[in-house]
Amino acid sequence: MCRRRKLRPPFRIQSDPYMKGKLFTAGAALFFVAGIVFWGGFNTAMEATNTLEFCISCHEMESTVYQEYRHSVHFRNSSGVQAACPDCHVPREWIHKVIRKIQASVEVYHWAVGSIDTPEKFEAKRAVLAGKVWKTMKNTDSRECRNCHRFDSMELKQQSYFARSRHGSGLEKGMTCIDCHKGISHHLPKPKTVAAAPSAEELEYGEEINETCAGCHGEYAQGKSDGEYPRLAGLPKDYIIKQLRDFKSRHRINIPMFPYTTERELPEEDVQAVAAYLASRKLPSKLPPARKGKEFNALARLHESSLVVNIPRLEGDVAKGEYLYQHQCSACHGRDGYGKPGLVIPPLAGQHSGYLKRQIRKFARGERLHADEPGDAEGFRDLSPTQVQNLLAYLATLDDN
Repeated sequence: MCRRRKLRPPFRIQSDPYMKGKLFTAGAALFFVAGIVFWGGFNTAMEATNTLEFCISCHEMESTVYQEYRHSVHFRNSSGVQAACPDCHVPREWIHKVIRKIQASVEVYHWAVGSIDTPEKFEAKRAVLAGKVWKTMKNTDSRECRNCHRFDSMELKQQSYFARSRHGSGLEKGMTCIDCHKGISHHLPKPKTVAAAPSAEELEYGEEINETCAGCHGEYAQGKSDGEYPRLAGLPKDYIIKQLRDFKSRHRINIPMFPYTTERELPEEDVQAVAAYLASRKLPSKLPPARKGKEFNALARLHESSLVVNIPRLEGDVAKGEYLYQHQCSACHGRDGYGKPGLVIPPLAGQHSGYLKRQIRKFARGERLHADEPGDAEGFRDLSPTQVQNLLAYLATLDDN
């Protein structure tokens, strides 16, 4: 009897261990290559969005924060080292960078719907946008700042007195960079206290109160050129309020102000009104072109000239004064000398030189506190008469701009 040969089952890949190994190896290689391609493409795309050019490719950024940044020390400085948008706003570590890019998808949405596509819309949201950035920096201990600026690498002895003092106390108190260094590259949001324009009634009342002040500070709050009384016109409202309150509490001693800064003579309502009026006064530093022919009005021209406050040039080395100012004062009073109203820091540009010189002497003697810091007196005592003169010579040029 013939025994039939048993047929083998059809060829099956899974039954062949050798083929299974080859297929596994091929699949792994394909997956590996695909991973490399994906990883490379992902990183390339991520880095392409991590440049200054990409950040300002939309007009919302190019026309607002970029224009502010172009005039900052992070854009141009003596060292030639530039910190661009990603250096300050995007982490270097890969995981944190990816998280930041994912968060940026919200920004893409707002770009698409036009949330800040006009300067007016941007200004309306500036405080919210700045607040988010500051909160992030606070939570990360100013991580991106510390990529370039580190406490443990600072030579405090080689810094200016005021920088050394602030950094030393900040280190002891566990502070972080953003606690003090707001507004380095971008304009600060307008203070909430001055967001609403004062009413016509408040300004009228403030002007009435100013009639008392005019005896010393001038009809237009222009001060006196000899520096005995400062210019008040155009100073930030919050700064004026603080000084008046300090006069009332005797935190700032000023004998001529004693009779006028009591609760009876100057209640809080009057403080607010006169500060709003003084802040609203904008005095030019140059005369406008005179009208010609029959349109010329001598009386009107005389009135125009009385409104001009132009700080006369002083003897001194302006270049050395500028170096001293930028090294010692600009971090608080601004690179252009016009202060930071949002931080209640007054302008020095446009203020009478004699008054500034007198205040420097008072700071050095401890008769007036600078920034409410008693220790700052030492920094002012370190300035030689020649340095003070050079500094004033430079400040006298700033109102020309």
